[in-house]
Amino acid sequence: MTTKISVSLSAIDDDFLRQLKDKYSGHTRLDIQVVELDEEPTLTETDFWNIIDALDWDAPNTDAILEPAIQALSQQPLSHIYQFEDMLAEKLFQLDTAAHANVAYPEPQRISEDGFLYVRAAVLASGQEYYTEVLNNPALLDADDDFEPILSLAALAYERKTGKDFDYIAPVDYETYANEAGWE
Repeated sequence: MTTKISVSLSAIDDDFLRQLKDKYSGHTRLDIQVVELDEEPTLTETDFWNIIDALDWDAPNTDAILEPAIQALSQQPLSHIYQFEDMLAEKLFQLDTAAHANVAYPEPQRISEDGFLYVRAAVLASGQEYYTEVLNNPALLDADDDFEPILSLAALAYERKTGKDFDYIAPVDYETYANEAGWE
């Protein structure tokens, strides 16, 4: 089993290491990935939506639709790429509700977990105005749209910027049914 721990370098001391050793057996390997955070300001909500707005819906294929947004995000500091992924996850999580799912999959249809994620991704990819409208009024959700590729935007931007794989999991889970309060 793999456990991912994200911690500030300043929080790692002898006590932290001792706790790790106590918690995990001697047959455990610790892989350390150092992410240097830039001293740039944080990615703002406006910055996030500007990157989403860079999607080229007139382009002939998915790669071409994503390209301007990948280009825009890859030119940002590394910390912004991580923050973009975090914001994307949070926004998808907010749409993960029974009310939204029931519009996409009215009774007696069975909810497709992946399909519903991709429908939520399309809502987000359509921009801030539509996202906000659908968030506040699930009946406005267009269940015929999906856009799974937006889920890889941060990874593609990171890979372009660094030449390395984006080995990062956002702290908020956006998979269908992750928002437990939204399904009560």
